[in-house]
Amino acid sequence: MNRIVLVGTSHHIAPLDFRERMAFPELQLPEAFRSLKEDYGARETVILSTCNRVEIYATTSANGGSAAFSNFLATYHQLDPQQLHKFTYSHQDLNAILHLFKVTASLDSMVVGEPQILGQVKEAYDQSMSAGATGTILNRLFAKAISVGKRVRSETNIGSGAVSISYVAVELAKKIFPSLEDKTIAIIGAGEMSELTAQHLVENGASKVIVANRTYERAVKIAEKFNGVPLAYDSDLSFLVEADIVISSTNAPHYLIRRQSLAAIMKKRKHRYMFLIDIAVPRDIDPEVSKVDNAFLYNIDDLEAVIASNLEERQREAGLAAQIVEEEAAKFHSQLQVFEVNPLIKALHQQFQQVASKELSVCLNRAGLSPKQQKLVRSMTQSIIKKLLHQPTKNLRQVALNPDSAGAVNDISGDHVQYVQALQELFALENADDVETENSAES
Repeated sequence: MNRIVLVGTSHHIAPLDFRERMAFPELQLPEAFRSLKEDYGARETVILSTCNRVEIYATTSANGGSAAFSNFLATYHQLDPQQLHKFTYSHQDLNAILHLFKVTASLDSMVVGEPQILGQVKEAYDQSMSAGATGTILNRLFAKAISVGKRVRSETNIGSGAVSISYVAVELAKKIFPSLEDKTIAIIGAGEMSELTAQHLVENGASKVIVANRTYERAVKIAEKFNGVPLAYDSDLSFLVEADIVISSTNAPHYLIRRQSLAAIMKKRKHRYMFLIDIAVPRDIDPEVSKVDNAFLYNIDDLEAVIASNLEERQREAGLAAQIVEEEAAKFHSQLQVFEVNPLIKALHQQFQQVASKELSVCLNRAGLSPKQQKLVRSMTQSIIKKLLHQPTKNLRQVALNPDSAGAVNDISGDHVQYVQALQELFALENADDVETENSAES
């Protein structure tokens, strides 16, 4: 029998410097896979390594556990075992499956509902599979995990609503303008958040960027990133006549844009819509500006209120996602147990068939029966085999599906692994750990 084991760390329990030391660069993965298999008893392996988490998923023997893979991490990354124990976690079997499904559903992410993790899991799986590190169990597990992640995103709104300042700006802009194509962005100041917001707006269709900054060289540097127009900022706001979207983030001690001056600019614009984003503290734009016709002003508090509302909605959706994940994990775990006992059932049937075939050959050669009589005897023998093995087969599959209820089946032990091992020993069956690829754990 196989055991699924997970050992890992994440942003939930480990600081960045520890996660950096635990990371696996792509070029190191083949050697890590080799070592896990040859030195630490892993049968199959997937390594998920991102900026927020490093996790090793592996299959091992029924007697195997997480200690070997913790030792691998300590040795491979030259980490202090006590520090490793403090900043890592481990799960086995159903809990390992459940954790992976939560990860792919973005329930374990720093920002619940973020979409990147599903692609990162798929990439990690593809890398492991390409290196020959996976096998039947992890192939099935990761294919199902990716499927569950997609199901969560399609059946819940866990990924809806922007949860960063820059994305909220894009979301609001799309509500104000039918399309962002051919829209002009004016950046006042050259802060990182302004630049990131402009980048997302450009990615969503905005075509022209004007950068106004008191330090002209800084304006040039930012404008070059967008093939934009740099300006040396002064109190003349005439450049705003062209602007459909204004992003302001300076250290000015007073308002840079006031109601009266913007009203004059809007008149020159023939009152075409203008979206103003004030992410400066203290504010750059007079709140009275919002009273100018067709001027839509949002400050940092407004944007953060939208984020808080979106996060609250995601948390509500996370409850629905968690139900899907838990149901899918329990279902997959049960199916996997049946899948793993199928080779043992097949071996048991083959053994009975071989014994019966051998004895029938001897008997029929001596009995001098007609072909019709021989067919009848063979049919009766097959019927006896099926009836003899029906209840053991049924019990084995039932115990695999629901170990906790195994005691109700002729007082069988609740540990189906022990049951399997006993059956192997009683009938001297071959090791049934190598499962067949054509059987499905998801049917």
